[in-house]
Amino acid sequence: MRNKFYRFTNGIAFKTWMYYVIFSLCILLLLLVFQIILFEPYYQNFKTKDIKKIVNSIANNIQDDLSIQTITINNDGCSVIVRPDKSKKGIDAIGMSCLIYNNGKIDSTYLDELKNSETGEIRYIAEVEGSQEMLIYGKTFYTEEEKPYYVIFNTPIKPLKSTIQIMRNQFVIIAGLVLLLSLWISIYFSRRLTKPITNITKEAKKLSTGSYDVHFEKGEFKEVNDLAETLNYTSKELSQIDELRKDLIANVSHDIKTPLTMIKAYAEMIRDISGSNKKKRNEHLDVIISESEYLDRLVSDMRELSKMQAGVNELNLTDFDLGSIIKDTVYKFKTITKEEQIHIEVDIEPELVCHADRTKIKEVLYNFIGNAIKHYGEDKKVIVKAFLTNKNMIRIEVTDHGNGIEPHALNHIWERYYKVDKHYQRAHSGTGLGLAISKEILEQHHAIYGATSEIGKGSTFYFELPQVII
Repeated sequence: MRNKFYRFTNGIAFKTWMYYVIFSLCILLLLLVFQIILFEPYYQNFKTKDIKKIVNSIANNIQDDLSIQTITINNDGCSVIVRPDKSKKGIDAIGMSCLIYNNGKIDSTYLDELKNSETGEIRYIAEVEGSQEMLIYGKTFYTEEEKPYYVIFNTPIKPLKSTIQIMRNQFVIIAGLVLLLSLWISIYFSRRLTKPITNITKEAKKLSTGSYDVHFEKGEFKEVNDLAETLNYTSKELSQIDELRKDLIANVSHDIKTPLTMIKAYAEMIRDISGSNKKKRNEHLDVIISESEYLDRLVSDMRELSKMQAGVNELNLTDFDLGSIIKDTVYKFKTITKEEQIHIEVDIEPELVCHADRTKIKEVLYNFIGNAIKHYGEDKKVIVKAFLTNKNMIRIEVTDHGNGIEPHALNHIWERYYKVDKHYQRAHSGTGLGLAISKEILEQHHAIYGATSEIGKGSTFYFELPQVII
């Protein structure tokens, strides 16, 4: 139960809902602080700044009664002015609510307070009948001759208590609506977000069990779509890798089982039949030795391929002439070509010097030529060419005139144990890993390589290396 609660509270749906609610509460808190709690002091501060401007404006027109009267009336207030010559004037535009001037009389209380003020200013908020609040502000001014004169202004403050109460009532309604709306939006949004992720999780669990018949559905968000596309691609690749793994195990098992069976059979024949017959015994021993050598080559090739794919093999790079390497490699097939009556035609341009691993490139040539000899055509001819291209690249081509390779199979011939016809048979010579090893060697050299083929006319395997200018 505790684990279920933990998983629920740490899920995207719950956290999305919680973040929406927190966000809504933060907005409501800001509204509460700024529109209700701080509204009254903000309004009073605003009115104070406004009344100061009015008083300064009156002071600038201290001798102009018409201007003073206009300013007072336009700003809905009453004013008391004591000019430098000690004459007093009061103007009332709000009637009985005026606290500084009423019925033609000036209330000397505020005027005396202003005269005795150390700051030269007074500010009061007073309440009159009917809970009406009044703001009183006065300021002392001086003429160029340092004679003082005084301006006091009285203006009503709009009734804030009822306004604030209305705002509070509205706030409660707004808060309820905002919370309900945020809850609905958060639940709707979290479900739209988590639904494709939940589906992806279900399919991923199937994938983890080894079931590759899965499909990851996309959603409304780019990140979810990218994840679905990546997982779909991954499942496809894993399916292919799993198929290759099964093929690899089956093929390696076949390649190992066949020579082991023959070794066992011929060993038993020596024990039971040919042990005393020197000629037969030697024939049987030759078979055992041949099959043992094949197993040794198979293990060596698999180990070398694994090292290269793991990136632990380092290249021994030197400058050397490709022509001499090609001739040495062709010479190694002299016995096979003589027995099979195969002709290897060699066409090599002079001074083809490259910078590469001599031994590894020789192995690639051996694999290419060996592969061509296995697939020679009716003319029993294999052509080996080496020449310089226009881009200062040395290109080596090995061509046979055999049956050719289907177009769809050309991209897969570099894979270990790839079967063009899916009916795997052990090679009469080699281990079936030659092209896979050649691919790894050429990619380590960053070489251009590939194969072209035409059904019924043969195939050409090639690679290119940069020329070294001597």
